[in-house]
Amino acid sequence: MTGTDLGFEMPQELAARGFAVRPRRADDTDFLRELYISFRWAELEAAGWPEATRHAFLADQFRLQDHHYANHYSAAAAFLIITRDGAPAGRLYIDRGAAREIRLVDIILVPALTGQGIGSAIVRALLDEAARTGRFVGLHVESDNPARRLYRRLGFVDCRLEGPYHYMTWGDVGGAPDPAATAPLS
Repeated sequence: MTGTDLGFEMPQELAARGFAVRPRRADDTDFLRELYISFRWAELEAAGWPEATRHAFLADQFRLQDHHYANHYSAAAAFLIITRDGAPAGRLYIDRGAAREIRLVDIILVPALTGQGIGSAIVRALLDEAARTGRFVGLHVESDNPARRLYRRLGFVDCRLEGPYHYMTWGDVGGAPDPAATAPLS
């Protein structure tokens, strides 16, 4: 199965470095749980909880988010595992169920790969697709998520605040259906 068949083609500069995508499988759940925990871990440091409590709480938050994504997003959603040299390295969830919007539902890389331009290249590939196809890219991001700065650098604009989430878009949203019809990242 090629990236095109999966709804995402890895940028050539990343493919040359061993990066690819594949569909999520049932045996990815443990990896995805630990990826989520690694991403959210620092947020709970101020709570002063013991590590076991923090781990259990975040594992439950992953379970709830995973259930939400599986039941909320359309059949057109692609739940992809980012791999490097065949090993899981992150997740990329994209929903193309809306007429004009490409929804970047979620992207997370393992901590060792953050800050290296990998996520930026992946998001730019979605922006290129949107430009080619006359669509726009939408996403929700928490106010304090450092990725929000990246999205701004890439040209996303804040459209509205929805609780702790900013709904941001890139591209021409004119005539698009109301993006509030879909739920934000959790």
